Amino acid sequence: MDSATFLAKVAEVLDYDGDIARGQNLEDIDMWDSLGILSIVELLEELGAEVDIDTINNLKTTDELIALAGGAVND
Repeated sequence: MDSATFLAKVAEVLDYDGDIARGQNLEDIDMWDSLGILSIVELLEELGAEVDIDTINNLKTTDELIALAGGAVND
């Protein structure tokens, strides 16, 4: 999937009403909290990415999240 589709899925699993863009600070996303992060872990695991909570907690931007998704996201 491309990055736009991936970010749309991220918005969906976070139940976020707005658009999520490349380069966006994750702190600016209202739903980026402990419950939201668990939803992101589940999404990444469904896509075959190896993830852990500590790694996700240290992410700062959506670009870093895309990179963590690895081969599941390609533009």
